[in-house]
Amino acid sequence: MDRKYFVILAGAALVSACASTVVEQRAFKSYAVGREVSTTTGSVMLVDQNGYITKRRVWVGLLNSPDGWRELEQPSADYIRKELIYSGIAGTTIELSYREFRQGYAAPAFYQSVRYDLAQSRTVRFQNFTVDILSADNQRIRYRIASDR
Repeated sequence: MDRKYFVILAGAALVSACASTVVEQRAFKSYAVGREVSTTTGSVMLVDQNGYITKRRVWVGLLNSPDGWRELEQPSADYIRKELIYSGIAGTTIELSYREFRQGYAAPAFYQSVRYDLAQSRTVRFQNFTVDILSADNQRIRYRIASDR
């Protein structure tokens, strides 16, 4: 009888070890209001992520992976990632691109390009972000996020 319980207990432990495991759950902002930042043309100026990405380890077997596990990232249903990208300058006009991702996928309807004439104002506003442009050329932009509200 003791051997039967041992086999059942060992089997339960083995099966539970193969269950998926939540490794990490995180929200993310790549900026701090008031901090001076510099980035190159084509690079992301800021990332604002709402919702969560859950990283899970799932047992897939030793035939499918060297250690038997695969890591998967799964965005929550309310996951939105917003990116503002510096695209360059022509004369005194800077161009910024905006991308939005929903549930981990780029949303084509949420991609747009905007232009701001720095001769009119060195402070630009896009959605809830106010950005002070300190300097810009076709290689780099220096800026400060004045507000994210």
